Amino acid sequence: MEGYRSAQNAIAQCYKMIQLQNLHYVVDVDIKGFFDNINHAKLIRQIWAMGIQDLKVLAIIKAMLKADILFNDIVTSPETGTPQGGILSPLLSNIVLNELDWWVASQWEMMLTKVNREYSKTDKKGNVVIDRSQKWTMLREKSKLKEIYIVRYADDFKIFCRDYHTAKKTYTAVVKWLKERLSLDISEEKSGITNLKKNYMEFLGLKIRAVPKGKKFAVKSHMTDKAKNRAKKKVAESTKRILNHNDQKSLDKNISLHNSLICGLHNYYKMATHVSADFAEIGYPIQKMLSGANHNSRQCSVEKSGEIRSRFIADNYGKSKQMRWIHDRPIIPVAYVQHEYPKYKRREINKYVLKNEAEYHVPNSISFEIIRYLMENAYKWESIEFADNMLSRYIAQKGNCAVTHKPLRLHNMECHHIKPRQGGRREDNSYRNLVLLCTEAHKLITATRKETIEKYVQMLNLDEKQLAKINKFRKLAGMAEI
Repeated sequence: MEGYRSAQNAIAQCYKMIQLQNLHYVVDVDIKGFFDNINHAKLIRQIWAMGIQDLKVLAIIKAMLKADILFNDIVTSPETGTPQGGILSPLLSNIVLNELDWWVASQWEMMLTKVNREYSKTDKKGNVVIDRSQKWTMLREKSKLKEIYIVRYADDFKIFCRDYHTAKKTYTAVVKWLKERLSLDISEEKSGITNLKKNYMEFLGLKIRAVPKGKKFAVKSHMTDKAKNRAKKKVAESTKRILNHNDQKSLDKNISLHNSLICGLHNYYKMATHVSADFAEIGYPIQKMLSGANHNSRQCSVEKSGEIRSRFIADNYGKSKQMRWIHDRPIIPVAYVQHEYPKYKRREINKYVLKNEAEYHVPNSISFEIIRYLMENAYKWESIEFADNMLSRYIAQKGNCAVTHKPLRLHNMECHHIKPRQGGRREDNSYRNLVLLCTEAHKLITATRKETIEKYVQMLNLDEKQLAKINKFRKLAGMAEI
């Protein structure tokens, strides 16, 4: 049950079902016009049943659901569905299908038994987990229940079964339940049962199947044809914009956006076991395009050697022989990517649960969302040197504040010049002179008023080492120590 958690979690669950649990039959149900057909009255009852019973909150949600829509110059008030692009749409649609998650889970995974056979235990990493293996063994041996598991991302879900007979019964039951319980119809053309030993299933941009490996079966996955063609088109357009730039500013912008695009594609699709083959196909025409630029007087010169100032690019792509440079700016190679097994995060760890951040804090808090933002917006900063060094600093600090060591967020991250500009000198944007801080720590370093200093000291609750670091930065900035 993934809801709107990371797609990586959902794919990791699929791999686990196929490779470790040997569940090779998949029920694929496509809900027809899901976001347009959500029943408002049913949704409000579901929200109430979840414990959200504040009448003012419910009234606001009702008003948002009934918000007028302008279509073909005609204003209408919707009777069903959630507003597309609305801030509440993902949450509300998730609430609707949450009931499906629990219904499917109650058929096997969370089935209640007379004798409790669920036990708490501590795993190798010190996490407390619920062990249901004894219960499932008992159910397999002494009951006729069908073993099924659901993996869902938004309205796209798969139900894994052990055999075709179970899959067929599950398909019929789920279609009936969706119609009777949630008043939702399915698209019969896009729904069905897939035997993963013979065919691929498509899920979240990947096509996945099971292939023999020794006496067992292993996962084989690629980008879907649709995803691959879309990536080819985007990368080709991005490359053309670089080669046909008008001036240095547009070149810097287009290279930043291009590198960000490639990193984004690599970061997502590296979940596919055969991602290298897919990107080799995508990258081949791009490499030819770059090679041909040197023979076209209207396009810029492409070099095979140069300096990589960005630590992120150096660490992840520096060894590639496909690296290219235009006006000393590195171009990330499209085909240089390797498969990385998707990691399944515990439900307690996510960016929305701040109260558990200290308890579950891990040394490496690097967020690809922030990396991508810094790369996409590199051309907006005062210089490319500053942008590259800020990104390198973020990687070096492992995504944490240099003072509090807590994970940095896009809305709570500032770059501090250790030695500020003096007189008419140019700002020192070198790597050694930059440090990334959370907003509160940065305000404390630059604060002059006693009230402001006391406010942030109390807010941050610093220990001796952290306070000493604050004073070190204040002293270098010409400020009085606290």
